[in-house]
Amino acid sequence: MSEKFEAVFAQYDTDGDGQLTVDEVTAAIAGMFPAAEVADLSGIVGALFATYDTDGNGYLSADEFVPLAANLPELGGDA
Repeated sequence: MSEKFEAVFAQYDTDGDGQLTVDEVTAAIAGMFPAAEVADLSGIVGALFATYDTDGNGYLSADEFVPLAANLPELGGDA
């Protein structure tokens, strides 16, 4: 993982367990779009997990996070 994505992942991995939970991803998105209500983000976060949680364990690992971050300019990606 690039240092750029590693730093972003670490920023959102608030409990430091090496995985992003639904709550951590929701908080990250809410921080990027403060006008959005957290309840309104559940569908977005669900879709992100459906797409990027490739092992289906309910968490995003660092390896699963990279393609997500690479597709979101708000997370430092190029999209």
